[in-house]
Amino acid sequence: MKSRLFRTIAIIVFIPLCLSFQGLSTVYSQPDSLIGVQPLLDRGAQTLQSLIPPSIRPLFLAQEIEQLLQELEGHPPDWTQLRHADITEQSERLFQLNRQRDEIRTKKKALLQQPVAFIWAGILRQYLPEYQGFSVALGPELTTTSWGIVRFKPIDLPDYLVTIPAPTEREQLLARQQQGEQIEIILVCIGRLIPDESIIYAFSHEGHQEGMILPVVSVQRLLYFLKAP
Repeated sequence: MKSRLFRTIAIIVFIPLCLSFQGLSTVYSQPDSLIGVQPLLDRGAQTLQSLIPPSIRPLFLAQEIEQLLQELEGHPPDWTQLRHADITEQSERLFQLNRQRDEIRTKKKALLQQPVAFIWAGILRQYLPEYQGFSVALGPELTTTSWGIVRFKPIDLPDYLVTIPAPTEREQLLARQQQGEQIEIILVCIGRLIPDESIIYAFSHEGHQEGMILPVVSVQRLLYFLKAP
């Protein structure tokens, strides 16, 4: 089960950018001011896992996320015991669970320091001639796992998100937009779980109050990939 909530990012400055792929080396060496301004890459038939350095742990699939949670947390919470008709009591139970697990997690510094990569969804918005690229609207991906619904919570996202396609591709994308097509992209966020409150347990406000897990990641790099039609 997946759902998305998009927001548009305003663009107010011009920053030139080299568009070469070059094994992602240029992408990873960008200064902080350029993190949100990146080329639009076409992964072809390659998996996302194969396109990030081996030192970065992919958390794209449910089983990849579950494996990390197993290593960090040991076992899922008992959602039945946490749920309560009184919202105040339910909030208190969640608060106590989160504090207990935060304390235990401080002993697993190596795991918390490991770089991870996760996915958010994006769509191309306004074309920006000064960039020869597009502003990006983005929203979370919800992944159903055996632990509960996982929704990554990025922090330290740059204020300006712009993706720049190759010149030959740019005209095709503009033509598709003019025909009213919504062009989807995949946003790969790379960073580290924050030291404190790195995993938040909550309940979804939609549906039947399903258990929700929110890993909180400080984002340090972004990669944009055109989503296959």
